[in-house]
Amino acid sequence: MKVNEVIGVAGYVLPGTHVDVVATVSPTQNQADMTTKVILTNVEVLAAGTKIERTTDKDKPIPVTVVTMLVDPEQAEKLTLASTEGKIQLALRNPLDRMTPVTKGIRPAALLGAPATTPRAVARAGNYTGTKPAVAAAEQVTVEIIRGDKRAREVVREQ
Repeated sequence: MKVNEVIGVAGYVLPGTHVDVVATVSPTQNQADMTTKVILTNVEVLAAGTKIERTTDKDKPIPVTVVTMLVDPEQAEKLTLASTEGKIQLALRNPLDRMTPVTKGIRPAALLGAPATTPRAVARAGNYTGTKPAVAAAEQVTVEIIRGDKRAREVVREQ
């Protein structure tokens, strides 16, 4: 997959790291329908580097940054469609985070404070280390903080 400094997380994507692939696409040509969503999670990077590619403009060689990821055929289809129909970016994963978060995506209006038309993200498995959704007022929301090999839980208080 071709990447640039933004897509490739400014050179921090190295062989052996794991990434999430985030796609921004619009099912219609309407800007309001533009949606950004995590389409692949915890994907292993096999190789990252530069290759020389020839352009059609006077056949001059130019360097192109490339990331090779380990995906199955279904994931390859998603990745190819997302890169063809929209824009993709890579997000680095915490190596201790093995969870697969379920997200509904986000639209531009939600970035500007409009009421969200999609529900908040929830985790699929039982050991997600992020924020727990508040189910009842009595339940405390906690966040797990990972610093190197140390973990701590903090209670999030509303103000």
